[in-house]
Amino acid sequence: MEPMHVKKGEGDQLHIPDFLEMTVLVSSQATDGTLCIMEDVVPPGIGPPRHIHHKQDEVFFVLEGSFKFEVAGQTLSASAGDIAVAPRGVVHAFKNVGESKGVLRYIFSPAGDAEAMFRAICESAKVVGLSHEMLAKAAEPFDQEIVGPPL
Repeated sequence: MEPMHVKKGEGDQLHIPDFLEMTVLVSSQATDGTLCIMEDVVPPGIGPPRHIHHKQDEVFFVLEGSFKFEVAGQTLSASAGDIAVAPRGVVHAFKNVGESKGVLRYIFSPAGDAEAMFRAICESAKVVGLSHEMLAKAAEPFDQEIVGPPL
């Protein structure tokens, strides 16, 4: 892995209208698979379905807004400056419970295929639209499992 500097506003954009506005800040390729870092602008009332990353830990840094997290059956309330951790193999989800957009930064460790999964979800959404079934099907090849509805 080489030293790097990512400036504000840089990164590769991934987008699904009214659901996902993500920027890949540090790719898994840039870190030799050690980790990847992404930032997500989350509209009010939005969050993913309950899911499991079988081979990665996920760390959430709340940069803006108010969020509800569910991690391994525990409900957590988080706001700017807070961190939530979802160890690999546990069910987790989040939801923006504020009245305006929220911003989360994620670290996946090891990077695994998280980045590739989000890219596959974006491509599938363009073709078939966003649905629970589409998310489950797109996530499965990347050792991610959709196990329940959103919060």
